[in-house]
Amino acid sequence: MARLVEKIALVTGAGRGIGRAMAVRLAQEGAYVVIADIDRRLAEETAAQVTGLGRKGLALQADVSRRADIEQMVQRSVESMGRIDILMNNAGVLRIQEVLDITEADWDFVCNVNLKGAFFVMQAVARQMIQQGSGGKIVNTASISGKQPEPHFLHYGVSKAGVISMTKSAAVAFGPHHINVNAICPGTTVTDMSMMAMHARAERNQVPVEEEIQRRVATLPTGRRNQPEDIAAMAVFLASPDADNITGQAYNVDGGAVMIA
Repeated sequence: MARLVEKIALVTGAGRGIGRAMAVRLAQEGAYVVIADIDRRLAEETAAQVTGLGRKGLALQADVSRRADIEQMVQRSVESMGRIDILMNNAGVLRIQEVLDITEADWDFVCNVNLKGAFFVMQAVARQMIQQGSGGKIVNTASISGKQPEPHFLHYGVSKAGVISMTKSAAVAFGPHHINVNAICPGTTVTDMSMMAMHARAERNQVPVEEEIQRRVATLPTGRRNQPEDIAAMAVFLASPDADNITGQAYNVDGGAVMIA
């Protein structure tokens, strides 16, 4: 039975990968979905999948590192759909760099999207949810990189640790308004972004990328990497009534990677 019938969900970074899987799974559960991405073409492709499932879908172009884009995104979502019940705060970027090679521009690029952008998206949507007076669900995409050392993309790990901390504080702040705030911490997932990291590790270890993938998979208790749909399944659970009394948590979806690290 569909758990999110006619709920209105906003998904950032929904043009591909985890964000697209979230949007599709939300639609399968009965939600109407606003698909926001910096790439309009990719957002429209995801919106077509949503409407193909018989649900309303709206594609928006938005750069979450820009406050003006965030405000416009929320405004257009409400104008089109009437309200926002669910936020999948998912947009993110990655740069693979050694610690001593990170420049101020690199730091700002990663943290402006992954942490500053995530915060101001969450703030804008929470403000709308409070105005609506009917509560809501916010799911932030963090990473296991926010919980363990990442010497080859330190700025990414720092940004995701910030998202985890932000999630906990926001859960306390928004609890009185019946807004639940949780985070998901994906491990290695079959996405373009994850493959960037895999190629970098393979180059560093001077092995073919397929060998590097197999090395990684061999360490996982489940014996496989995440598919984007694995993350989407957790996200939809946290957005559903099944998770009404869960807030302030950061769930690993990682095949056991953190456990055995």
